[in-house]
Amino acid sequence: MAQQKQKEEERKFIFTTKLVEEVTDKINDGVLIKRFQNPWFSSEIGLRKAGITFMMSEDEIQEYIRCKLDINYFAEKYCRIKTEDGSIQNIKLRDYQKDILDLYSKNRFSMLMGSRQIGKTINAAITMLHYVTFNNDKNIMIVANIAGTTIEIIDKIKSIYQQLPFFLTVHHS
Repeated sequence: MAQQKQKEEERKFIFTTKLVEEVTDKINDGVLIKRFQNPWFSSEIGLRKAGITFMMSEDEIQEYIRCKLDINYFAEKYCRIKTEDGSIQNIKLRDYQKDILDLYSKNRFSMLMGSRQIGKTINAAITMLHYVTFNNDKNIMIVANIAGTTIEIIDKIKSIYQQLPFFLTVHHS
C-alpha cells in the first residue's frame, strides 16, 4: 500500500523553476532528497533528468519562444562560457559573431572563411546547442580533421547546456 502511494506521488510530481532552485540548493547543502524529487541526472546539477514533468510560467513560455526565434538573443541572454580568468559569464557577441550565428541558423549549407581566434568554435557550439534545444526531432553530427577538435566542440556544447536555466533544458514536443 505504501509503495503504491509513493508511485502515485511520483507520477503527480510536477517541477517548476522555483522547485528546481529549492532542490538544487538542498543538493548543494548536502541534503539527501528522494530520487523522484531530484530533477538532475545522477544528482549532477546542470544535467536534466529525462522523463520529468515541468510546468513553465507564462514568462518562461515567452522567453522560450523568443530564444527559439532569435539565436542572438538566446546566445547573449543565456549562453554562459568560461572566460580567460576562469569565471563563468554571459557571452558578449561582437557584430560579426551575430552575423555568423544568423548565417548558420538561416542557411542549411554555410561556409565560413575566417581568421584564427575570432570565436568560430563557440559560434558553432551555440548554433548546434540552439538547434538541438529547439528542434526535438533533429540530431547533429560533429566531424573534424582532428579528434581533439570534435571533443572541444562537444565539451563547449555541454558546458553551455549545463549553465542554461532549467526551463530551456526541458524537452518540448
